[in-house]
Amino acid sequence: MISRRFIFWLGMLMMIVFMLAACTSEPIKQQQQTSTVEDPPESIKDEEEGQTITIVTPDTAMKAPEEKSKYQIHTRLTDFHLLNESTGIAWGITNTELRLYQTQDYGETWVDISPSSNVQFVDKLEYGKDIVFTDKNHGWIIRNKQRSAETILLNTTDGGGSWKLSSLPETGVVTAMSFVSSQQGWIMAKGDLSRGSEEKSLFHTSNNGGLWDEIMQNTEYPTSRIPGSVIPRTGSVIGLTFTDSLVGFATIREMQSSKLYITRDGGQKWKSSGQVFKSKLLDACGSVFAGTPKYLGKGGSGSEVYIPVTCVKEDQANYLGYFTADTGKSWNLVSFPMTGNSGKGTIQPVFRRLHDGWRMVNGIVYHTSDMGKTWTPFSRSKLLTENLAKYPNVVKLQFTSSDVGWMLIETTDKNRSRLMKSSDGGVTWQGL
Repeated sequence: MISRRFIFWLGMLMMIVFMLAACTSEPIKQQQQTSTVEDPPESIKDEEEGQTITIVTPDTAMKAPEEKSKYQIHTRLTDFHLLNESTGIAWGITNTELRLYQTQDYGETWVDISPSSNVQFVDKLEYGKDIVFTDKNHGWIIRNKQRSAETILLNTTDGGGSWKLSSLPETGVVTAMSFVSSQQGWIMAKGDLSRGSEEKSLFHTSNNGGLWDEIMQNTEYPTSRIPGSVIPRTGSVIGLTFTDSLVGFATIREMQSSKLYITRDGGQKWKSSGQVFKSKLLDACGSVFAGTPKYLGKGGSGSEVYIPVTCVKEDQANYLGYFTADTGKSWNLVSFPMTGNSGKGTIQPVFRRLHDGWRMVNGIVYHTSDMGKTWTPFSRSKLLTENLAKYPNVVKLQFTSSDVGWMLIETTDKNRSRLMKSSDGGVTWQGL
């Protein structure tokens, strides 16, 4: 016969087991829910905090999809750059902290490669001016001086796993930079400036920033005696692009016009182009603004370069482009039709090669195969059209191949953005 004491303790034991099971089951359930990342639906989401991206930890980034450690974040992206079809970087500023991300799987997942939050940023970073990556491992970030803080350079050689801080000798504000390899690059800086002019200095490195040499400057000459082989103080630097170790192009914005300077000795001597920005097509413009020269690759006759041009007349902007196929020896100026509304799904044409370009006018994507002389429209992409209704400003468009391209769009108040991707040459688009 079972004693009452035995029955009492048996009942107490069963009650304790039940209570333990109840306490542990809920945390396990919550842990399982948070470790699962669902793919975002193919529709617009009201993301007040910014775009949602899937982050993976660096130690699992190269593992199979099911083995990656994932979590999702909201972020506000302000720019991006594609390195190839599968690899790209995107970034934004959150509370003076640079948030920089890299993807190597077509935007499916991202790795946070941000530098230390101790390095604070105020203005958004522009590719080619404040940030450059030559490949997935080697990158440079410029943090220009702010109040009492001096200009600093951040350099990574391991894909953002670590960042090294350095500086340039007696540098003012960096205005542009260009790299042709992980080891060789140039940085343009400006010093004292006055209305319509600025002091300019050009620095060069051939050992990944181990040593920077000043190879051109206009600061030590009297204004009336600046040599013709340097870029003068007149005007401000807009963009700098080197196509190889010797040839480089710099666009300068003056009061109401622009100029192009070319070097063929690695940046020591520069000469103003007598062909560019001197055309009857531009004579009627009230103001002419040039963009950063874009290196398109090597062709049969030399380097291919595209310079975007904006002609402003009576508050109306018209787009044109200068093209060279022989490393700047000769140039063609092409006027692009269809200006569109800049606040409603419109952006200046972009080119991957001379005969492979895209543009967007009022929400419709166009493609050209003849340097922008004629354009073929694509049917409206349903998902892109839906997103443009909420994000009408087109911030950037870039194609890294004839098929793969990205587009960054944002709201009119610039508080939210959305990164889109095309895998069929711009015909259809989907969210990243």
